[in-house]
Amino acid sequence: MRDRSPRTRARRRALHATVAALGLLLVAAAPAAAAPAVDEVALTGPTAAVPAGASVDVRLDLRAAADVYAYEATLAFDPALLAYDQVTDVPAGGFDDVTTAPGSVTVRHTRLGTSPSLTGDVTTTVRLTALAGGTATVRLADLTLVGSDAATDTRADVASLDVVVTPAPTPTPTPPAPTAPAPSPSDGGAAAPSPSATTPAGAAAGTGTGTGTGTGAGALSATGAQVAGVLVVALAALGLGAVLVRRRAVASR
Repeated sequence: MRDRSPRTRARRRALHATVAALGLLLVAAAPAAAAPAVDEVALTGPTAAVPAGASVDVRLDLRAAADVYAYEATLAFDPALLAYDQVTDVPAGGFDDVTTAPGSVTVRHTRLGTSPSLTGDVTTTVRLTALAGGTATVRLADLTLVGSDAATDTRADVASLDVVVTPAPTPTPTPPAPTAPAPSPSDGGAAAPSPSATTPAGAAAGTGTGTGTGTGAGALSATGAQVAGVLVVALAALGLGAVLVRRRAVASR
């Protein structure tokens, strides 16, 4: 038979209150679930200009990480200037996955099973390819950290860097090959005929019945004045001959 005396009931109430207070103290003393954390997030890349066609390594650093069981990072860039190539560096162990689209690449890493979370500095390197000249901005558009107890920390537009790309050099045109010169007579080719001077025919010797005899001889060195003089003399002789012939004819009558 239970004791229902006032003294007994008071003791029970005091015991219940003590247990409740102890429970509250235990709950308050239990450590809260720690969210994943990093002290600093940084993007680094080439400090000098790179030519179009060259590789561009972009490094993502999660510095002083604590309880990072998994993370997802998305890089965004101008697809006219840069293109995704490959991921070259991730934390050892665990599982990795990459999703790409024009102008973006998302890298995921997670530990497996009971593997410990990542701590300290965590590095991921993404290799891009420069496509054309210009200044390309690479942004860490989204970053999600996941703790070992599934707590998450999501951030947007965390960091960025500028990559200067120089245009590809313009190729120098190749000059045309020289053409072979035409063969000369000394090379065995037929010699071109040389022009020859034509000697004018000599003037025919003219004789008359008179006392004068005209003779004309053409020469290459004769001038126009000399030829004209010869013609005048010949005409005069012919005229004199004609006059003598007429006089003889008259005398004979």
